[in-house]
Amino acid sequence: MMWIKNLFKKKLKPFDSAFLPSKDGHSIFYSQYGNPKGTPVLFFHGGPGGSAKTKYAELFDTKKYRLIMFDQRGCGNSQFKDLLDANTTADTLSDAKRLLKTLNITQKIIVYGCSWGSTLALLFAESNPEKVKKIIVTSVFLARKYDTEWINSDSERFYPDLWATMRKIAKQQEIYPAFRKMLYSNRKKENNTALAYLGSYEYMLGQLQPEFLPVTDEDGAQLQSARVYFHYEKNNFFLKENQILRNIAKIHKIPTLITHNRLDFCCPLKQAWDLHTLLPRSEMVIVPDYGHVSAKLMDETKKHINSFL
Repeated sequence: MMWIKNLFKKKLKPFDSAFLPSKDGHSIFYSQYGNPKGTPVLFFHGGPGGSAKTKYAELFDTKKYRLIMFDQRGCGNSQFKDLLDANTTADTLSDAKRLLKTLNITQKIIVYGCSWGSTLALLFAESNPEKVKKIIVTSVFLARKYDTEWINSDSERFYPDLWATMRKIAKQQEIYPAFRKMLYSNRKKENNTALAYLGSYEYMLGQLQPEFLPVTDEDGAQLQSARVYFHYEKNNFFLKENQILRNIAKIHKIPTLITHNRLDFCCPLKQAWDLHTLLPRSEMVIVPDYGHVSAKLMDETKKHINSFL
């Protein structure tokens, strides 16, 4: 009766929440969970355009660890003057360093990230290997051209019907440029069309009965998230081609835990495997499940985090 157990589970609450001093027109919101004197764990959320979620802090023993979570620029509770101005991967990594400095954390930390967060966790470790004790990544995304082409074109092999629908809406134009134009339009109807189709396509990957559903009453958060994502996607995530694996030697001595669903149609397993094969001190856990992130993946990740740490 797992649902009964979850029903009465005490909700994890932060012991600290605040904003970093504003920089470049962005005020970054952060929260801390667990033991204030515990080993620091810096969490990078997914997206780009997502937000920090308490469920990821719950993967760790909160009596032993200090979980530090923040909403990236233009995300979640973070505030901004201009959503996309000074909003790059380098800016996010800089905010992470500012956060650690603000919290007076000088000892080595554990970095953890899921999906786009795994990209950032790996980049942070490569930029600051002297600060990182261990790395944990789930649903790995390496942001190579090879990886983005899977979503942007190759996935049509499994979803030709969805692509046909999107082409019809785009009036046979190139899908991504056409929908991006609608996404950044000042017309709410065009915004909702972009969200209903291209904005939701990634979430359908791996589903057996995917269905586009019209967006008619969005509250702004979904639009904001999509605009951040496609800002990064259009700019190749502000990374050089294959940047993570080209710099992998910088972290090859750092113990790393990698967990990934076998049938992840959003970020295929090959990305996690390529990372694992180049990290001699890595542990690879292939979860026999489908979807990008699933309850089983989270359960297995929590189990292996406990033994890994």
